Amino acid sequence: MSREGRHGNLPIAATTLIGRDQILPEIAALLRAHPLVTLSGVGGVGKTRLALAAANDLHDEFPDGVWLVELAPVSEADAVPHAIADVLGITPHGTTPVMDTVADAIAGRRLLIVVDNCEHLLAAAAAAIARILDGSPAPRVLVTSREQLLVPGEVVLSVSPLGLEGGVTSDAVTLFAERAGTVRPGFGIYDEGTADAVVEICETLDGIPLGIELAAARMAAMNAAEVRDRLGDRFRLLTGPDYAPDRQLTLQHAVAWSFDLLDDAERDVLRTAGVFAGGFDLSALCAVAEADDDVEAMRLLDSLVRKSLVVAHHGTARTRYSLFETIRTFAGETFARAADRDAARDRHAAFFGSNAAARWERWNGPGWREEVDWVQVEVANLRTAFRWSSDRDELEVATDIAAHAALMGFSVELFETIGWTEALLAGAAQADVRRLPRLYAAAGYACFVGRAEAATAHAHRATELEQDSTYESCEPGYATFIEALGQVYCGHLDRYVELTEQVAALPGSSRAYAIAAYVDGLQSAGRLEEALALTDDAVEAARDLGNPYWTAYTWWIVGLAWSKADAQRALEAWDEGVAHIRAHDIGFFEGFMARDAALLHTSDGQLETALTLFDASIRTFLRAGALAQLVITLASLPALFERLGRQSVAGTLLGALARQPASLHHVPTLVDLGERVRTALGEESAERLAATGGDMDLSDTAAYALHQIEVALRVLAAAEDRRGPSGLTAREAQVLGLVADGATTREISERLFISAKTADNHIQHIYIKLGVTNRAAATRWALENQIVEQE
Repeated sequence: MSREGRHGNLPIAATTLIGRDQILPEIAALLRAHPLVTLSGVGGVGKTRLALAAANDLHDEFPDGVWLVELAPVSEADAVPHAIADVLGITPHGTTPVMDTVADAIAGRRLLIVVDNCEHLLAAAAAAIARILDGSPAPRVLVTSREQLLVPGEVVLSVSPLGLEGGVTSDAVTLFAERAGTVRPGFGIYDEGTADAVVEICETLDGIPLGIELAAARMAAMNAAEVRDRLGDRFRLLTGPDYAPDRQLTLQHAVAWSFDLLDDAERDVLRTAGVFAGGFDLSALCAVAEADDDVEAMRLLDSLVRKSLVVAHHGTARTRYSLFETIRTFAGETFARAADRDAARDRHAAFFGSNAAARWERWNGPGWREEVDWVQVEVANLRTAFRWSSDRDELEVATDIAAHAALMGFSVELFETIGWTEALLAGAAQADVRRLPRLYAAAGYACFVGRAEAATAHAHRATELEQDSTYESCEPGYATFIEALGQVYCGHLDRYVELTEQVAALPGSSRAYAIAAYVDGLQSAGRLEEALALTDDAVEAARDLGNPYWTAYTWWIVGLAWSKADAQRALEAWDEGVAHIRAHDIGFFEGFMARDAALLHTSDGQLETALTLFDASIRTFLRAGALAQLVITLASLPALFERLGRQSVAGTLLGALARQPASLHHVPTLVDLGERVRTALGEESAERLAATGGDMDLSDTAAYALHQIEVALRVLAAAEDRRGPSGLTAREAQVLGLVADGATTREISERLFISAKTADNHIQHIYIKLGVTNRAAATRWALENQIVEQE
């Protein structure tokens, strides 16, 4: 008999259970419905603590007691039945098997047995528990094990690490703070530095409670930043009290407990898996492990998943696997020789280098999405492989990784990869690597991240190198095209037109992007008739190639050209472009189209729409890190605030943009706009606002612009609310008025400078708001509410 008259031997919890509110009821429900529930999970995740909490909660439901059997101290399989019998107070009878005696003794009794830490005696524990359950349906068994027992009727519940979502409010950080407070009374997360350090500690430790608690214990003598900065040596740093169980004495003990239970083949696979960063699939593992038999590799991988050392992520295409960072670090430290570890990393880098090069060959066509998805999924592996190979002066491999990751990655805004190419240029040039032109061409994409002059020089060097047939270049014209992009970002429009014309004249796939770029150059240079004459050819060339990225690019450019001649056709092109973008998940160009449509609506007076589109464009380029395009978008915005009568906002933005010389290359009208705003504000106010803007960096300017857009939209909304009881926006009231006047959808689109599709969407939305189904009913509503007057 234990505390409060309860039967059993459950210990009293010494600490609070954090972050498990949702799983506790789930365990209870499973135990009510099933005879055997196994809590599985990686070492240190808190299975024992959770099992004890669940058992305590259920104590009143088991009148014959709740009993804890701890198998961690048991080292021999033959001792498992005796360990269970001893806890239950059952005496063996002569030659009768111990588990038969136990099963007979507890048959029909309502009791719960918690069997803790079964993984090292899995077969013996499974046999003992199976015998108990065969004897009677009444007892319930709750097991903790890093691997399931495979007993009939077993239900397995995987225990996940603590949540990391929410930063300082996450369950993981809450646990850290609570445990730190027990060793340093008054500990709290009161400043940004401590908050960042604690969040990083919890993330580095994968949200695993044991690691977090051991790290929190270090707060007695250290601060959070000091612990964070030493987690590279986590296995020596994170130790517990000497009286703790061996498996919880240190973080290393917790991992080694599982590792020691593996056979040699499983250990080899786990070590190889530890070379990957961010996950892997079976084919990648086999390549790096030099395994010819993928069925055997799958068997070993399956075993490691069952033992909670590898995590399986089931996708629709293929299963992907990963290791917790603590397991990965431990696996890397268990190579018998450093040379073996280095050889595995060499194979890892070579695999990703060859894959990147092969995928680049398929990138420019209908397979674009599959190849860029691979780059996005594997970016952590690509990063690790690039750093490893470049640090070891394996420059051919490093070039294959950096060049091809950037040549593909730019199209999904992975601009980090461009930095890899720039960092490698000097060493790769000195080593005269075979694909040096590709590396220089990829570095030319630095024009997207604010390094236009250097980018142009890099791309031009690629065009020079590709004249030498000993090198392996990009496809003909591609480096020239990238140089053209750099030239326009530098403000050299004539050179942009010249280079894109050259590439557009080439046969083959280059036409798919070069004709569109040439159209862009022509319309920018004022040669509008020539540009418009080529728009159909540009769309046809992009469609023939089938690369969704260049098709999106072409729709943007075609709309841009038509915006100077026929607003209706421009908006229709951008409608096609947006539909294509959303179908293929190419968010980057949505920012371009939103900005240029916003400019069009600034001109035609649709200011609410323009504000909304500018907001979308700024957010797109901020998210992508596309600094050059962000500058262009911000430089396009002051004209809208002038139209809104908010000259002070326009003046502040102009002051901020003065720090961005490239803004004048792309929006030369800023000079005249600045003079008008200065006149409207007066010299003293204009100078003061310009100084305020001049103190803003690009990030500050974007935040200021977004805030002012929000303010302007609220002002417009308030004005619309004062229009009457209709509940319609100003634009909807315009559309309804035209509907009541008998205008067709096309006439409405032409009158309001919107596409026919957009006009029809407005009409349908108005019908929904008014609760009507046709034009006649909408017209009657407009007359009754004085949106239009009776003739």
